[in-house]
This record gives sequence, structure tokens and C-alpha cells, in this order.
Amino acid sequence: MDKNQIIVDHRNGKSNRTIAKELGVSKNTVNKYVAEYKRSIEQLSKQTDAHKIAIIQEAICSKPVRKKGTYNCSVFKGSLKRRFYELLELDEKRNELLGPNKQQATAKAIFDQLIKEGFVVGETTIRDRVRQYRKKQQECFVKLNYEYGEVAQYDFHQVKVRVAGKNMVYHQSTISLPKSNYVYGKLYRNEKMEAFLDSLVCFHNHCGGAFKKIVFDNMRNVTRRFVLKNEREYTDDIIKLSTYYGFKIETCNAYKANEKGHVETGGDNLRKSMFSFNYEFESEAELFSYYEKALQDYNKDSQAEFQTEKLHLLELPVKQYELGRLQQAKVNSYSFVSIDTNFYSVPDKYVGEKVMCLVYTNYINIVDSKGNFICKHDKKEGKSEYSVNILHYIDTLINKPKALVNSLAFKQAPDHIRAMYYKHYDENPREFLQALKTGSKPKSTHFPKAVNDIDAISIRQMQYTASMFGQEVQA
Repeated sequence: MDKNQIIVDHRNGKSNRTIAKELGVSKNTVNKYVAEYKRSIEQLSKQTDAHKIAIIQEAICSKPVRKKGTYNCSVFKGSLKRRFYELLELDEKRNELLGPNKQQATAKAIFDQLIKEGFVVGETTIRDRVRQYRKKQQECFVKLNYEYGEVAQYDFHQVKVRVAGKNMVYHQSTISLPKSNYVYGKLYRNEKMEAFLDSLVCFHNHCGGAFKKIVFDNMRNVTRRFVLKNEREYTDDIIKLSTYYGFKIETCNAYKANEKGHVETGGDNLRKSMFSFNYEFESEAELFSYYEKALQDYNKDSQAEFQTEKLHLLELPVKQYELGRLQQAKVNSYSFVSIDTNFYSVPDKYVGEKVMCLVYTNYINIVDSKGNFICKHDKKEGKSEYSVNILHYIDTLINKPKALVNSLAFKQAPDHIRAMYYKHYDENPREFLQALKTGSKPKSTHFPKAVNDIDAISIRQMQYTASMFGQEVQA
């Protein structure tokens, strides 16, 4: 109203001094508004563009715009200020230790960490300070609208951490729900097909239903090849899973990750929230335990919407999808099958034959051509590693007993079996192998004849060995 009165009085011929006296304001204030009015009128007389005329008229008629002055936040000081910059230093230190990574702490992650530590500060204050520190231009997003149970988005995110003092890279399978804003995640050692299928099966079990559509990027687990520019040929495994659970496969265009922006942002925020400041763990078990708990905390605010969305999902099949990758292999002359550059033993009677391998995330089942179970191995994650069971080579070693001690099968045998050999059979390897094969107590001068001479450890060793053949050792 002061500006309005000043301009009205000026147009009615009053002097600036008179206006200031009547309104009780500074003469400098009157001079400023009168000068601005005259400049605007002069610009208006020279302007012919209708849009620019409207802007000038708006400036003449609108209320004064006060310049924002700089001020020092009364909260952002002392221990809060020191801790804020310590967190930024921790963020930079992580980059130095782990190398290039996508776990940079966001302003939200820093704010949440400060609140957890008991500081009282507004999120806007922290965002402003982080923006000033990094001077990063904000990204523009497009708001989309979805219905319950309509769509889920899938992606992998790399996570770099230190486990037992070593730099390790894990792969976070991320599935986000744009409607309920819920994010599901699980850590794997790689992004192979077994991990991909396992994550989808676990996700469906977690939700208790299936979504109508899942959006992927063009990862090799989904897209086998591009037929034409906009046509893709999907892998057999994803087609089978889609058929079983009833979700539609949708892939975004090449190099257009923004088409599944919710999972890109959700997975990135999840990774940063968990590992920006907590990235050192004593063991892998500690890492997985921490991840599971942190995931629940992250989704705390989305739980109500997630429960609502679960009511709109497609019904799951009666049985869980059998997710093992089926692979045929030929048993070589060392009685090994090769799977993903690693080697796994099978009983020596299968040398030269073809067997079927069901490759799971953490283990491998081997069956014969008729589907009969042969053996099971824990899955190796490296390259050119061996998993050998000494029981698979019993017949061969009986014929070649002197090869026992230096064989890989013996060196990978359980400690108690090797200890039993060195304690009772070191001069008679064939008798040791016969005992392993039959599970019975051998007639050996090296084995104590009196029951009282057999210590408890030896009895447990014999019972364990015999139990592998479904037999019992009587005391």
C-alpha cells in the first residue's frame, strides 16, 4: 500500500518531500519508488512486444520485491557444523578407498545421519549447505502416475564395501514400486543369471503376489539381442519366469535409463543411505545382516502403502519357481565337470558321460541323464577353483593307493578324515580307503583293538565317516 500511495500521489503532482512527510516514510524510500516508476514508464513507451509490455506493467503494479540478504543460520554452528563437514570428509575418504563408486552421500542421507546422532537441524538448512559445498545444478524430473499393482521396475546397483579389511564389490538387485514408493533389495556376489532369477523369485515371495508388468533395462539377463531397432529377443529364462508368474516384460530404450527413473533413484538412494558412512564389516554375514535390517528401516515410511498395494497383486502359483539354471556337462578324465570356469567332482564311475547340472545361486546339484541325483557342491565364485569330494574317488584310489596323500581329493577332505588317516593308517592307505568305502571298522594292526583304547574323538570320526554311507558304527 505504501508503494501504491507513493505512485498515486506522485501522479497527482505532489513532491517527494510532501509524500514522505504525509506517509511518515523516509524521503529516500519515496525517491526510490518514484525513480523506478519513471524508468518503467520510459521503457514502456519504447516497447512494442506485447509479452515484454505485460512484464513491465506487472513490475509497475506489483508489490515491492525485497532483496534476500545473506544471514548466518543460528543453528548451523559448533558441533553440528563440525560433524557436517566430518561427514563430507568421510564421503570423500570412501571415494579414495573404494575408487569410483555411486555411493555419494546425498543431502538427505547427511540430514538423516545427523538426526540419528541427536542433532537438531532442519533438512532445508542441510540441503542449502550441501548445495553450496558441491555447487551442483539440480536435476529436473517428470512426475508420473501409476495404479496399485500395475508396475515394478528392476535394476542392479554396484555396492563397494570393505569386508574383513578387503575391498569388495557386491551387486544390489533393486526392485522398486513407483506407486507405493517401496524398494526391495538383495545383495549378490555377481549379476549372473542365477542371481537375477533368485532376486525375482524372492521378490515375488516377499510381495505375496505378482505385478502386471516389470520394467527392465537391456541387461544381458533379459535381452538376448536386438532384432530390429525397436524389437528385442528376450532370453529363455526371463520368458519362462514371465510365463510362470504372469507379468509382462517391458524394456526401456537403449541408453534411456530415465524411462525407469524410479528404480534408478530408489536404488541409488538406498545404496547411499546404507553405505555412505557404514561401509566396513568384519564378515560377509555381518554385511548381510546389516543390509536386511537397514532395508526395513529404509522402507518404514512406505509400509502402509506397500500393504495396500499387495491387495491388488496377481495371485502367485501354488509352487515356487524352480530357479536353477540347467546346464549339460561332460565328465572329464579327472572326474570333474566344468561350470563357469570352475571344476566340481562327481563319482569316478561317470567319467566320459554327460550329466545335467542345476546351477543355483549358492550351490550346484548334479544329476544323471535320467534325472537321478548324483551329488551337490557349494558354488565357487572365483576362476579355475576346484570343489572335490574324496568319496567320489574311492574306487580309483583303491587301485592307486600311493596317489592318495598328494591327491587334491585328500587335501580338500575334512580335517577329521585326514587326522584319522595320519593317526591310524599312514602306512596302509588302501585299508583307509576301504574303511571310507564300507564305513566299517577295518582289521588293522594300526587300529586299536581294545574298545577302551579308542578315544571319543576317533569314535566321532568313524561315526561321521560311516554316516555319509547311511551306516552306523557300534561302540
